[in-house]
Amino acid sequence: MSLDIPTLMLTLLLGYLLLSVVLAVALGGRRHDQELRSWTLGSWALLGGFLMLTARVWVPMPVSVLGGNSLILLGMCLHTEALYRFLLDKPAPRWVWGILGGGMVMLLAVMFQPLSQRSPVISAMLGLALLPGVHVIWVHGRRAERSLRTVGVTLALAALVLMFRGVHGLVSPHDYASLTHSSLSQGLTFLIAFLCLLGAGFGFVLASFERLAQRMEVLATVDGLTGSMNRATTDTMLAHALARCRREGQPLAFVALDLDHFKRINDLHGHSTGDAVLRAFVATVKLRLRAGDVVGRLGGEEFGLVLPNTGAAGAEHVAEAVRRAIEKMQVPNADGQLVPVTVSAGVAVAPAGPGVSGEQLYREADRALYRAKALGRNRVEPSEAVGSGLFETAQA
Repeated sequence: MSLDIPTLMLTLLLGYLLLSVVLAVALGGRRHDQELRSWTLGSWALLGGFLMLTARVWVPMPVSVLGGNSLILLGMCLHTEALYRFLLDKPAPRWVWGILGGGMVMLLAVMFQPLSQRSPVISAMLGLALLPGVHVIWVHGRRAERSLRTVGVTLALAALVLMFRGVHGLVSPHDYASLTHSSLSQGLTFLIAFLCLLGAGFGFVLASFERLAQRMEVLATVDGLTGSMNRATTDTMLAHALARCRREGQPLAFVALDLDHFKRINDLHGHSTGDAVLRAFVATVKLRLRAGDVVGRLGGEEFGLVLPNTGAAGAEHVAEAVRRAIEKMQVPNADGQLVPVTVSAGVAVAPAGPGVSGEQLYREADRALYRAKALGRNRVEPSEAVGSGLFETAQA
């Protein structure tokens, strides 16, 4: 059994052309994704490398060997660059590009050697060039997108096969005497190695779109400025928490929070300082919440806390702890002056059992909040409906 190398090269050319087209289409709507751009350029470089090697019958052999293998090596380095940007959001270290320079020097050194001597060296060199990409995925990609694991596995397999090809070429040089020599070992290692690289490309596309989907999901649920939940997500989570507390026979508290005189902060110190205050506020609040609690931005400087399995006393304790923490929080403005911040809070509690809706909790917490504002701000006020049966009356 044997595999025809020219046929394999033609097949791989078509495969890399398809991948390059897919990447070009994917990049069309994501011009600012440097990692996807780097992988796309790497795939075009690989395609160009295979074209140069295939064109050996039309171009001088030294040009084909040096140009084709240099482009393949460049493609591998660009793929490593893409992985560094994808996982670490920074360019690949300079030594990665040193691999390209060292590889080209090695190509010049073996270019006029017989193929049986040249092929093992080039194969081992290309296999080693894939290892930095495998390493960065192994070290930094364990918590990344699942599709990236496929990229790591296929790159590692390609590296192993290419290095095996190098060793096998030294042991059985007669199998590598000619590029058109149809030996099983030469054809099979060539096919597996570059099919793995092809598979890694499609895996990287999947990982890129998996990350895009995750970002879109975050944008749909999280307030972009503060990192808290947005209003729609807060409403949904409040409804789910209410349903769960009803099933479990537990109370649930909702706390409405409003930063005092926030418009004055924006007017006196600028909107950039106001944004910094909102971010610092949410970060401070999160430190005082449990894992199952939720902080959401309801609009402007108004926020809400969803506190499952929490009665009136516990909710007021949390709200008071937040109020004291915000009172101590001071955010510097553009001139370095500290901006004092306070917050008012209204607490409403849905007692254990059926009967209270999220809309009612919002309304009662809002009433308590406005009472806190009317009584001088920087204070916590409970809803008058807590424990009085007003919720049940309103439901009836």
